[in-house]
Amino acid sequence: MRIVVVQFVAVLLAAWAGVAPPASADAQTLAPISYVVRVPAPDTHEAVVAATIPTGGRASLDLMMPTWSPGYYRVEDYAANVRAISAAAPDGGALTVEKTSANHWRVTTGGARTVSLTYTVFCHERTVTTNWVDADHGVFNGAPTFITLAERVRRRHDVRLELPPGWTSAMTGLADAPGGRPHHFRAPDYETLVDSPIVAGKLDIRRFDVAGKPHFIVSAGDSTGWDGERATRDLRVFVEENRRFWGVLPYDKYVFLLLFRPGGGGLEHRNSNLSTVVARPRPRRDGTPAPPDARWPSLGLEAHEYVHLFNVKRLRPVELGPFDFEKAPVTGNLWIAEGVTSYYSGLLMTRAGLQTADEYLASLSSLIGGLQTSPGRLLQSVERSSLDVWENSNSGVAPNAGTVSYYNKGHVLGLLLDAKIRRATNGRRSFDDVMRRAYARYGGERGFTGDQFRQTAEEVAGTDLRTWFASAVSSTAELDYADVLEWYGLRFATTDGAAGAWTLERRPDQTPAQRERLAAWLSGR
Repeated sequence: MRIVVVQFVAVLLAAWAGVAPPASADAQTLAPISYVVRVPAPDTHEAVVAATIPTGGRASLDLMMPTWSPGYYRVEDYAANVRAISAAAPDGGALTVEKTSANHWRVTTGGARTVSLTYTVFCHERTVTTNWVDADHGVFNGAPTFITLAERVRRRHDVRLELPPGWTSAMTGLADAPGGRPHHFRAPDYETLVDSPIVAGKLDIRRFDVAGKPHFIVSAGDSTGWDGERATRDLRVFVEENRRFWGVLPYDKYVFLLLFRPGGGGLEHRNSNLSTVVARPRPRRDGTPAPPDARWPSLGLEAHEYVHLFNVKRLRPVELGPFDFEKAPVTGNLWIAEGVTSYYSGLLMTRAGLQTADEYLASLSSLIGGLQTSPGRLLQSVERSSLDVWENSNSGVAPNAGTVSYYNKGHVLGLLLDAKIRRATNGRRSFDDVMRRAYARYGGERGFTGDQFRQTAEEVAGTDLRTWFASAVSSTAELDYADVLEWYGLRFATTDGAAGAWTLERRPDQTPAQRERLAAWLSGR
C-alpha cells in the first residue's frame, strides 16, 4: 500500500511540475484512454473516432490536440479538421462540449467516471504529418487523429481500428494490445501514440528478420513498376550494416510504411517511418528509360529515416523530448539531428554495397557544390538555421538567398569532422567512435547539449575542438576542406586550370597511404 501511495504522490508532483513521472508509477495509478477508429464511408475521406476518457472524478475535462509533430518543425492546425464533436456519459446522456481555443475543448462530466467522446476527422491531406483516407487505404498520424487529456503525465493509450469492407490490414510501429483482437494496438503513453502512424487498407506487406527481429515493408497506393523483392533485399542489407555499426537494434519490430502517391518526403518515428515514395527509377537526362538494374530511387530516403531511429529518436538534442505538443522545441543542434543523419545514411549505404565509392563521392560533390554556391552560407550559421526553423521553414530543406540548410551544411560538417578526427588520431579513431560513444552516453532519456556533443568529439579526437565548432557551426565563416583533401588524397576538380568546380576526385599523385585511408573510411574497417 505504501508503494502505491508514494507512486501516486509522484504522479501528482510530476503533473504539478509539468514533467512526466516514471512510467512504472503511471501504469499502476492512471486509467487508460482508449480509441476506436472507424471509416464508415471511405469515399468521404472521413474517419470517426470514439474515445473513452477517464475523468478522475473531475467536474470538467480539458482536452487537446497537438499543434506540431515530432521531426517536422512547423506549427500545423490539426484541430481544423475535427468535426461533429460530442460527448456522452456511460448511460448515454449528452454532455456539454465547449471549444475553448483553436486546439482545446472542455467537457462537463456531470460526475461521470468516464466520458465517451466522438468526433469526425477529415482526412484529405497528403503530407507525412496529416491524414488521408480513400477507397483503398487510410493514413492515420497520431497528432491529427487523437484528442487526449491536456496533462503532462504518462498514461496508456489503446487504439482499435474497425476496417471497412475490402480493407485487409492495419500496420504500425505500436505493439499489439493484449487479447489478440485484430487491429488493436497499445501505446504506453501519448507521446508514443503520436510517434506511431498507422496505415490501414489494401496493403502489400513484406517481411525480413535481422537478429531475430521482424521488419515489415508495408506499401499502399499505386506501386506499379516497383521491384518490391529487390527493395526488401536492399533494406535488409542496410539494416544489417546498421547493426554492425551501432552494435544493437533497439526495438522489438520495425515498420517501413511506404505510400506510393504524388508528393515526396519522409518522417522518422521511434520504431517506424512514414514516407511518400516513387515506384520506379526516373528516365535518364536524355529521356531514355533507366536501365533494368537501376536502384530504387527512394532507397536513400528510407536509409535516412531508418538511421534516425538511432540519431534523433534515441540519441537526441536535449530539447527534443519529452515533448510539450503545444510548445515548439527549439534547438541549435538540428545540424546533428538531420545533417549528421544524412552523412551516415549515405556512408552506411556505401559500406553496405548499396552504392559505389564513386557514386558516393559524386553525391558528396553535389552537396558541397550546393553549399558553396549558396549565398545564404555567408549570412546564416547552421546553428542559427536550426534555431530559426520554426519562424523560417526555408531554413530546413529549401534555403532561400538569406538562409542555409542544416540538412546540407550539417551533412558536410559530418564529413569534415570525421576527417579531422581521423587526421588528429592518425586513423586510430573517427566520427564513428563519437557517434557510438554519444549513443551509449546520451541515447536513453537524457539527451545531449551542444557542449556535451562537442566534448564527446574532443575525447575521441584527443584535441580541443572549440575553435572548429565555433567557426563551422556557430559562425558564417567559410569551411576548410583541407582535412578531407589531405587525409584521403582527394582534390576538387579543375576547369581550364581553375579550381572551384567542387567535384571531389582522387588526386593523380594519391599515395598508397591515402588510398588505404580512403578505403578504410568507405568500408568502415
